Amino acid sequence: MNREAAAPALDDYRYTAARDHGLPLVRAVIDGVMAAQTLDALVYPTNARRAPLISDPPLPSGGGPEFPAPLANITGYPDLVVPVGFTGNGLPVTISFLGPAFSEGKLLAFGYSFEQLTHARRLPVHTPPLPGEAIRLPQ
Repeated sequence: MNREAAAPALDDYRYTAARDHGLPLVRAVIDGVMAAQTLDALVYPTNARRAPLISDPPLPSGGGPEFPAPLANITGYPDLVVPVGFTGNGLPVTISFLGPAFSEGKLLAFGYSFEQLTHARRLPVHTPPLPGEAIRLPQ
């Protein structure tokens, strides 16, 4: 295996720098924004671009991230992804609710309320229920 492709060891300076300095810095920024604006959660598009069709040519590499920074991944904070609708091609679109540490209950309540108000989720066309099962969504 190529050494550059392998994940760094837990005592590697790249990992310890991210853990000891980067993570607290990013958490402090998120916590500061949420406190300054008295927010319970940050809501942002999970992906900034429409999902491409499988038949579309691949996007060129090296152009930087094509979606917002994965805030939950770099903070370790809880994140709830909720469907918001579909593109013109019928592909799903989602938003993320990010909260501070131990805010899972609030995030679930926000996501549930959003789904009840929008009814953006729909059953997949190509995934019928199994024999003896019925799938019903709220109308």
